[in-house]
Amino acid sequence: MGRIVSEVIMMLLGHGTVYGAQYYTVAPPMAGVSWREMAAWCQETFGASTGSIWSAWQEPGERWYANNSKFWFRDEADRTWFILKWS
Repeated sequence: MGRIVSEVIMMLLGHGTVYGAQYYTVAPPMAGVSWREMAAWCQETFGASTGSIWSAWQEPGERWYANNSKFWFRDEADRTWFILKWS
């Protein structure tokens, strides 16, 4: 009989505000999947982001941002989709 091995990937969830708007955050583990791969998936799935929420050139109200070892999502459903993809 085969053995089923599962791996639990811990992601820290939180929330915060960007320009006064509520965002839902997820901090994926830094080991395993590359940060760039996750960001590329977000861009393909949710559309382009102007970048870091702290940079001077980004736009307010973006659907998602990547900053401070976290992904920030405007919609909780997008964060859930991210978690399902990468966990």
